[in-house]
Amino acid sequence: MNLYYAPMAPNPDRVRFFLQEKGVWDEVPKTQLNIIKQDHKRPEYLALSPLNHVPALEFDDGTALTESRAICTYFESAYPEPNLMGVDAKERAFIEMWDRRVELTYLFQVAGWFRNAHPAMAELEKPQSKEWADICQGRAAEKIAFFDRRLGTSPFIAGDRFTIADITMHVALGFGRVMKYRPWEQFSNIAAYRERLLARPGLAT
Repeated sequence: MNLYYAPMAPNPDRVRFFLQEKGVWDEVPKTQLNIIKQDHKRPEYLALSPLNHVPALEFDDGTALTESRAICTYFESAYPEPNLMGVDAKERAFIEMWDRRVELTYLFQVAGWFRNAHPAMAELEKPQSKEWADICQGRAAEKIAFFDRRLGTSPFIAGDRFTIADITMHVALGFGRVMKYRPWEQFSNIAAYRERLLARPGLAT
């Protein structure tokens, strides 16, 4: 088994924090990639991940998982404690619902904003679109207000306990800092929630 990852990138960080929360990050063999240098577009990596997605988890038989949520699902089964994805059918479904809400409505908007507005992405996102960056920025602000309201009624995104949905939100909040977006300065529930997350050793950068 080998995990291909890139530091300080949202999808690899999602897996990294998941494994840190499991306490097994140091146990998993890893290969570090440099996205800015486009290591993920080299032929040898494309043979493993045809869509050049990072991270990728390669198994000993040569097969590979290339979606961060799928990689986390594998590790949830391989290392069932602490549980981060639900203990029964209903809880698993609700955690997945909230995790997808964070990913699709907030993290993806921050990513679209970053990819289309940040100078470092000029070589990777051709052409960059200021119009799309502005749309994504507005949608991110709209959706974080929704999650602030949610966190006014629940200590964590998916309910009363920490789950993968909180890892995804932690990644999204950190990613937003690249664009100097700090919603915790505007939303009190987000601010209190962020402090709870930053206190967790497994979410250390």
